[in-house]
Amino acid sequence: MRRLFAVAALVAIVVLAGCGTTVPLQTQQYVYGGSNQSIAPTTQGDGLGSLPTATVPPTGDVTPSQPLDNTGPAPTAPSASAASNTAAPHRGGKGSSTPSASPTHSAVNIPTTGRGWDAHNVYIGVMTANDFSTAAAALGAKDADPGNQEEDAQTVADLINSQGGLFGRKVVPVYDNVSTASLLIDAAGDASQACTHFTQDRPVIAVYNDLSPIDLPSFRSCFAQAKLPLYEGSIQSISRSALNGDLGYVTSVVSPTYSDLAPTFVARLQAEHYFTGWNVTNGTAGSAPVKVGIIADNVPADQEAAEALSAALARDGHPPVAQFNYTIGASGTTSNLSSAVLQFRSRGITHVIGADAGTGTFMVQAQSQHFYPRYGINTINLPASSLTPDAPKEELQGALGIGWYPTLDVNGAQDPGYLSAAGKTCLAALLKGQSYATRFAFGIGTSFCDSFGLIRAAVIAGGGFTGPQVVRGEALAGPTYTPAGSFGSNLHSGDWAIPGAGRDLGWIGKCQCFEYLSKTDYPFGS
Repeated sequence: MRRLFAVAALVAIVVLAGCGTTVPLQTQQYVYGGSNQSIAPTTQGDGLGSLPTATVPPTGDVTPSQPLDNTGPAPTAPSASAASNTAAPHRGGKGSSTPSASPTHSAVNIPTTGRGWDAHNVYIGVMTANDFSTAAAALGAKDADPGNQEEDAQTVADLINSQGGLFGRKVVPVYDNVSTASLLIDAAGDASQACTHFTQDRPVIAVYNDLSPIDLPSFRSCFAQAKLPLYEGSIQSISRSALNGDLGYVTSVVSPTYSDLAPTFVARLQAEHYFTGWNVTNGTAGSAPVKVGIIADNVPADQEAAEALSAALARDGHPPVAQFNYTIGASGTTSNLSSAVLQFRSRGITHVIGADAGTGTFMVQAQSQHFYPRYGINTINLPASSLTPDAPKEELQGALGIGWYPTLDVNGAQDPGYLSAAGKTCLAALLKGQSYATRFAFGIGTSFCDSFGLIRAAVIAGGGFTGPQVVRGEALAGPTYTPAGSFGSNLHSGDWAIPGAGRDLGWIGKCQCFEYLSKTDYPFGS
């Protein structure tokens, strides 16, 4: 088990910050939904849904010939009313009352050529690590398959082009490929090279990146200084202040800011009766008083996340008793989480919450010391793609929390179905384009729907292709943007992260899986 998580750690730090699994999944084509889809078309700026300047072609349905994975039948998508069920109005998504943004310029006002576009094409940059599957297989993770990122990008670009492109121009993805070995040895150098490549050598109007090692403050600030919009697909802790410091030129596609997440996360734990007595010897309900411990990577972003989490816990009457800051070595493995277990046990910790993706490694160490606390989890802990296949099942008993990204939260049999018309349009196109062997790969494909979809909405709302126009357009389109991959959007000027709501999530012993515990969307920041 330690070896599995060591391999998974390498997977974790390369793509989407931890979406890899080392447990084989039956190779099969994913299918999604069926002929009973009842999500109505929308006129909001929702990913690849309809906008005033684009025509949405008939999408059809994907016939469910096989389940989404080997855990059960394909899900039935909720109706429009069920998909939009919210506990309270919130910014973005179907619950928003903000009117859709309209283009402020016509195509005739756009110069024929500029940085990242010409008379016929508009170019979007994409970071890739094409040797990732091979490198993971060499380390024993033969089934850690992220899919084909170039094919994902091209599929979504083709979809946009079938809807009229961008102001009459064809969307063309251009790639900057880096090796996995280089990412592990010199991520900062790769980050610098990538920024130079897209800002100078091969100009584009925006860049999408889901390679976590180069998602560094220097990488983001380089694009912000060049006024080139960067869309980040990492699943990791991020702060609102960090995004605001980049003046809207960096958008988090998959992860909410922890300052928004923490209050809702803790409130939902409270509502789920998570903070009750627990027996850490056998991992069941008990009489020991609740004492919360936090684990966090010893890096600034995760430390800020831990501070936000600690403050939210204190406000709800459960101030953490201890926090352990671990470190990650050059190989991607942690060396001191066994000490965290010893310290937590000695302090009487009964409940453990991880501020990042290190929770799974902690669970392995905890099991080796026969320590079974109750875990508070969320999407950043990678419930479906890391914890479900790799974590000791005894450690998962009683785990509760909140999730916002179905392809990372739950297996296919537990998937809630298409979340919006935009999601149905784009995910159906992805599934027709390639066969996804894992939820991990499908999650990456889903992130392309939202990154390219948001770029499209921002370009149209901003009326042009320049960096300032795209940032202005995102501020206009954000409040009504309906994402394909998550429950609602929180986008608005001053909050540059897409996910805006989540659903209660818990470990279910019967299926040995995570499931959403209701269809209610709880807005972040409340």
